[in-house]
Amino acid sequence: MKPSTSRTAVSGALTLLLVFVLATTLVDAHGYRNKALKKPIAPERRFYNHVPAPLKREHELPRNFNWCHVDGVNYCTANWNQHIPYYCGGCWVHGSLSMIQDRLKIKKKAKSPDVMLSRQTLLNCAAFEGYGNGCDGGDTVDVFSYMAEFGLPDEGCMTYNATDHTKFPGHKHCPVEGQCLNCMPIDGVDTCWPIERPVKYYLNAWGNLDKSVEAMMSEIYYRGPITCGIACPDDFTWHYKGGIYKDTSGDTELDHDVEVVGWGVEDGVKYWIVRNSWGTYWGEMGFFRVERGVNALQIESGDCWYAEPEWSMEQDVQSGKLHGSMYGIRDKNDPDAAAAVSAGAGVHFITAASSQVGAAAGEAEEQPIAVARRMLH
Repeated sequence: MKPSTSRTAVSGALTLLLVFVLATTLVDAHGYRNKALKKPIAPERRFYNHVPAPLKREHELPRNFNWCHVDGVNYCTANWNQHIPYYCGGCWVHGSLSMIQDRLKIKKKAKSPDVMLSRQTLLNCAAFEGYGNGCDGGDTVDVFSYMAEFGLPDEGCMTYNATDHTKFPGHKHCPVEGQCLNCMPIDGVDTCWPIERPVKYYLNAWGNLDKSVEAMMSEIYYRGPITCGIACPDDFTWHYKGGIYKDTSGDTELDHDVEVVGWGVEDGVKYWIVRNSWGTYWGEMGFFRVERGVNALQIESGDCWYAEPEWSMEQDVQSGKLHGSMYGIRDKNDPDAAAAVSAGAGVHFITAASSQVGAAAGEAEEQPIAVARRMLH
C-alpha cells in the first residue's frame, strides 16, 4: 500500500474512532443536573405566593393551543442555544428564563421591545448565593429564587458567553461587573465600567404544578408557558427529525429543562409543543413536539413549574419616573449622569492597563476556555 493511501486510511480510522467516542460519551452530557451536586428540593422552596390556575378538564380546553400563535399574535420570544460558544450545562437557566420572558411578553400584551433576560448574569452570580452551580447544572427553582431576591437584567447588560461564576475566584459575592457592564472608548482608551443600577425584572410568585396533564394544560392556557424537566434518551437527542416524537426508550432520568408553550392534535395523536435550547437548526426551528398523555420523555412526571414575573422598573422608565444613561438608570430629578461622573462620582472604570482587570476583563478572554469548554451535548 502506498504511504499516502496508508495515511488516508489511518486518518479515516481516527475520524471514525473520534465519532464513536463522541457518540458514546456525550449522550449523557445533557447539562441539566450534575448528579454529584444535585440536592432534593425542599418543600418550602417549591411554592412562593402560589395561587393555582383554574383547573379545567381536557374537554373544556381548546383542541389546539399555542402561545406562539394566539389569534395571529406571537407571544414567544426568540430561541437560544446553550451550546455556544462553548458547551455549558445551563438548560436549567435557558428553559426557565424562556418561560419567564414569554410570560413577560404576555403581560405586556406583546408590546415591544421583547425582554430577553440575561442568562449570563444568572450564571455569573446565582451560585455565589447558593442557587445552582453555573455551567455544572441547577434547578428551575434556583432561577426563581435568585430573580425574586436580586432581580435580573436583560441581555443588554451582559451577553451570553457560556461561562459562569468560576471566572471570579476569591469572591464571596458576585462582583458588580459580573452583573451588568458597559464599554466605550474614553480619551482614546478602551474602557469598561459596571452598571450598578440596570433595569431589572423580579418574580412575584411561582409554583410546582400538580402531576397531571390537565394541570399543565390549565396553567398554560390561563397564564402562560411552563418549564418542565424531561429525560433525554439518545434517540431523541441525536435523531429527532421533526414531527411528533414517540418515546420508546424507557428512560426515566430527568436531566434537561424545556419550555412547554402549547399543545395540539394531529391525525388523532395528541402532542405537546415544546421549546428546546439547542439552536434553531435542531428539531422544528428549535422546538419539538412530543406525545401528550403518555408521559413521553417523563414530561408529565410532576417536574413542571410556572412563575409570575413583574416589570415595574421598565414601566417606570416608560412613564418617565426613571430615565436611562450610559452609567445606568437614574431617578427623574437626578443630575445628568455624565456630569456627575465628571465631578467625581464613584464609578469603577476598567481599562486594558488596569491592574484590576483580572477575571473581570483581560483574563475573561482566556479563563472561560478552561472554565466552560465542555463537550457538546
